Amino acid sequence: MNQSSRTNSLEEFKRKSANILVASDVAARGIDVKDLSHVFNYDVPNNPEDYVHRIGRTGRAGKKGKAYTIFNEKDEKNILLIEKLIKKKVKKLKQKCCGRTRAHK
Repeated sequence: MNQSSRTNSLEEFKRKSANILVASDVAARGIDVKDLSHVFNYDVPNNPEDYVHRIGRTGRAGKKGKAYTIFNEKDEKNILLIEKLIKKKVKKLKQKCCGRTRAHK
């Protein structure tokens, strides 16, 4: 996506013409949107400070917000580093896989 398209997408999101904005880790650093209620992380950053930066996009100026991060057992080390940094346990919701089978080689 070129810069003009990224800028237009962000402006649509800010005007609430778009309900969802998907951004890469790099692009998300420049996003400043008022009243952002939710952040969804589809991966766990290797650096705990990046996690704090990501979730800091929500709940600004004393408002409430929620952040969700999708992860699995391979991410546990990074989750522990995040918990150490924020001095708080990350609430984990256990979800069983919905009937998918593994492919065998």
